[in-house]
Amino acid sequence: MHFARGWYTTEIGDMDVIAHDDRLHLFHLCLPGHDVVAHLVSDDGMNWMPVVNALRTGDPGSFDDDQIWTMHVFPWKGRFYMLYTALAKAEDGRLQRTGLAVSDDLMKWEKVAHNPVAVPDSRWYEADLNNSGRADWRDPFAWIENGVIHGLICAHEQDGPFNRRGCVAHITSKDALHWEVRPPFYTPRTNGDFEVPAIIKLDGRYYLIGHIVAPPIDVYRVASKLEGPWERPADDVLLPPGNHAFTPVVWRGRTLLYNWISAEFDWHPFAKGVARAIAPPKEAVAGTPGTLLLRSFEPGWKAVSNGAARQFLATELADSKRVYRGEWSASPSDVIGQCSPGMGLLRLPETHADFILDAKVTPQGACVVGALWRSDESGDQCTRAALAPGRQRVELQRFLQGYNYNAIGRGHKTLQENYCAFTPGKAFDLQVIAWGPYIEISVNQRVALAMLTMSRRDGHMGLFVEDGRASFENVRLTTLRTPRGFEIGKRL
Repeated sequence: MHFARGWYTTEIGDMDVIAHDDRLHLFHLCLPGHDVVAHLVSDDGMNWMPVVNALRTGDPGSFDDDQIWTMHVFPWKGRFYMLYTALAKAEDGRLQRTGLAVSDDLMKWEKVAHNPVAVPDSRWYEADLNNSGRADWRDPFAWIENGVIHGLICAHEQDGPFNRRGCVAHITSKDALHWEVRPPFYTPRTNGDFEVPAIIKLDGRYYLIGHIVAPPIDVYRVASKLEGPWERPADDVLLPPGNHAFTPVVWRGRTLLYNWISAEFDWHPFAKGVARAIAPPKEAVAGTPGTLLLRSFEPGWKAVSNGAARQFLATELADSKRVYRGEWSASPSDVIGQCSPGMGLLRLPETHADFILDAKVTPQGACVVGALWRSDESGDQCTRAALAPGRQRVELQRFLQGYNYNAIGRGHKTLQENYCAFTPGKAFDLQVIAWGPYIEISVNQRVALAMLTMSRRDGHMGLFVEDGRASFENVRLTTLRTPRGFEIGKRL
């Protein structure tokens, strides 16, 4: 996890990650200026250290003298190549082009003399300023197969309804230096843009991921061949809004997806507005044929943990001194909660600010069930994961006393929600990760929610049940080392 520091809390933009010599290198845009490509390195995939910046906008009169947008770095025959989006002041930044820089060590970069290396071709793409006032040609990504480098670019088709022209353009190269513009790689014809396209391959299938702007979510398509056809799954969303611009990297045998994440800046008493961060990665795995699942990055969390998980005994949990409403009892293997009407809360024996909480939950008629953390004794001020099996929903919720007296709902706010398939009465695995302001919630090993929020830095943890009965077993707690800058009493 990495946060922007300085005057702006929103400087982190689209990124790219490459593995080299067992170390990860991350390149990202710096907003709002778009004048430099920053460079970070990591040895555990979780914590990042800034190093020398990689690239800057060009001198006046050059093809990239206005701004640099999204980039992609790939290796080819012993060298590294960076395709990037270039904007020039000559067209007021409205005509996008593809630039290229090369490096021998990922640290020192040099732009090639024959830039730009690709521009939109009017045979297939919107290529000038006459129609809409700008020509989209950005977010390059390179995929190498059978000796050919395939470049994917966010572009617009040459004609058709303007709000459905967004496509993935196609350029190819055999030497990484010279590129040929080809017909579109993918034409969804449902959105104005298909941004930051990228490809991963799992279990013999290709997955095309990208960001659409209406609504602003990241989605995926699947195909059995690189050339398609690309099919849209019924549930094609990677994660709910707030998570943007996923980029893949294969590292230590795992396919990881990195992205930037944005949310209301609620963890600093003097800060307002929005903050952005580089989120911990998710592991991409193939689910049932044609589906893509995101799982929590287990090795990364082990790297920042304080040791093995502690498993609570059911008899240890069912302590009446920690009950706030409801009836709680213990069997040999699980703790059972029942409350009607309202919410029954069982606080855990320990309080921790940064942790992983795991449990197997069996709804036995409960309308809502879940876990809460950083809470007061009654659960009136807390953050919680609320799962509603009957509504097939999982929600991340925040409760604050006196949050806004005049607001409907006052202190309650649903920060993020997602569809989740529950089988009535059947147990499911729940995992909650809280690491500084980063919150991640998984159901049955699939990451369902990822968000930034930390209105309270510490407090109680607990299990709760609303209007019914549920059981919890295998309740385990793993404590995490506090991320840099988020020590108690110090909020980044």
